Amino acid sequence: MAAARRKTSTKAPAPELTPADAARKLGIEQLRPEQERVIADVTAGRDVLMILPTGFGKSACYQIPSLLLPKPVLVISPLLALLRDQHEKLLAREIPCVRIDGTVRGRARAEALQRIEAGGSLLVLTTPETLESPVLREPLAKSGLSLAAVDEAHCISECGYDFRPAYSRLGAGLRALQAPAILALTATATEHVRSAIVRSLGLRDPVIVASSPHRSNLAFEVLPCAGDSRLRAALRLVQRLRRPGLVYCATQREVELVYAVIRRFGVPTHRYHGGMGAAERTAEQEAFMRTNRRTVMVATSAFGLGIDKSDIRYVLHFQSPASLEQYVQEAGRAGRDGLRANCILLHDPEDRSIHEALLSRSRVRPDQLYKLGHALAAWFDVGRHPSLEALALSAELGPRVAAALLARLEEGGLVTRDDSEIRPAGNGAGIDDRARLLAGQFETLRTQDSRRLDTIGEYATAPGCRAAFLRGYFGEEEGESCGLCDTCQARPARSDGFFAPLAPSKRAEGAKRGRGRRRPRGEGVQREQQPEQPKREGARRGRRRRRPRSNGAKRSPRQEEPRVEAVQPDPQQVEANADGPRRARRGGRRGRRGGRRRRGRGASPNDSPAAPGS
Repeated sequence: MAAARRKTSTKAPAPELTPADAARKLGIEQLRPEQERVIADVTAGRDVLMILPTGFGKSACYQIPSLLLPKPVLVISPLLALLRDQHEKLLAREIPCVRIDGTVRGRARAEALQRIEAGGSLLVLTTPETLESPVLREPLAKSGLSLAAVDEAHCISECGYDFRPAYSRLGAGLRALQAPAILALTATATEHVRSAIVRSLGLRDPVIVASSPHRSNLAFEVLPCAGDSRLRAALRLVQRLRRPGLVYCATQREVELVYAVIRRFGVPTHRYHGGMGAAERTAEQEAFMRTNRRTVMVATSAFGLGIDKSDIRYVLHFQSPASLEQYVQEAGRAGRDGLRANCILLHDPEDRSIHEALLSRSRVRPDQLYKLGHALAAWFDVGRHPSLEALALSAELGPRVAAALLARLEEGGLVTRDDSEIRPAGNGAGIDDRARLLAGQFETLRTQDSRRLDTIGEYATAPGCRAAFLRGYFGEEEGESCGLCDTCQARPARSDGFFAPLAPSKRAEGAKRGRGRRRPRGEGVQREQQPEQPKREGARRGRRRRRPRSNGAKRSPRQEEPRVEAVQPDPQQVEANADGPRRARRGGRRGRRGGRRRRGRGASPNDSPAAPGS
């Protein structure tokens, strides 16, 4: 019975289904001309390199063909969150789709593999690492492919230690699966990155479909600032701009700093960076992504790839990014709904040193690559084939670094690798010299890193239209001015007051003046007493009656009453403080009245709060 149901669910779509019909099944009323062209090319069996801005609808260019073609369409993405999100949305629309990656196990994994082997019209979502497993490759080989799509294809050109080696082997893997057509997708790519993608994936005379990286609804602005003035400017912008918004920082430390300060000023804020636990990152991301949630996300570049939130009203770069490619990718996450959005860069030339330090730690070092090649030559000279662990030990490198370097040697055709051994490609002669030549190529990449850092400064200080500068950088005609950016509108420089220290909010001022609604005891504004003043019996929340004064006793002077002061709430209490009181109550007076009024009753939420430590 289950087999019968499975057979029914894999029935191919009717032959008369058109791209427009398939688009409507996905909830797309009108395809863009670029989308129509890509869909026509890949369904005709042509390789395509698609370079379209973030939010342009690139995923439709492989989802629609999966409904039109007779065999499965394979999608490879480095982003598990994006795969999960797409899978859930496609299943909700009853689109034939399976997801298989390292998080899919047990019965769900077995059913997905069976469905792939059955073939027919189907979208298969996976990661580069999972594609290398025979467990997936065997059913794909049996069913055959109509199309292979590589999302975030610019990752192929990354050369750092965090580079995923499986990406460099995608081209060989797809050729082994005999994919009739390959679609490579990215949001931004210079001429150098385009060439790297075509070469690595082995694209055959590809059709290149590209559009301007700039969307006409984005208003770019550069605000020169440094030191404390940068934090003050960020606070003013976050308070004034419409939410939801994204604030990008270069380091985890800056994320924590900006996050704490923004929350202290009562703005609902989330954070995201690689130093957080996976569960905490997921919870923060889901809270920010909720529909109609008007909050701010402070994050490193780890946040954003594959994020589908169309109503982000601004992207603020607290620090300069490492390249214009990165800047355009991240700024493009604003205004995907077509409404106006702000893209603001707080520029300080000193940010360059941060990225130089980060790149020096993450880029493949040419001297390490040469050391690995020299160690390999020593192994091959004695006729032995080392494991990765043994090679890393002999080259005096860490396993992670050795794996990243070895992937580059594989990509360069110097070695081959099976499950346990590393073998020379050919007879292994001169491998150390060839590794030295490859190391020279990585030295060139380091020079290119420096050039990309230069372009950030050039963009920030350019006198003309910001959008035109970006178009020119990506090899397009600069064209007309956008009319929205700060230079097009000839906006005057921000006044000195914009960078001045922020005054307390009206809510905080109200608390100091003793105005505002009451707060239940134990929440919100903290209070403190002068240490030299004794604790008064009548100020203890009204729980005890004040004893009557004996004849002749005098009331204590007013100045001897305990002082109650409002203090700045710490970030842990900001959610409560955002709805805080507008007045601070004087505990002693309320305690006296409460004692006479309640005569032994228990404390109520409106009674005076206890002194700290009580």
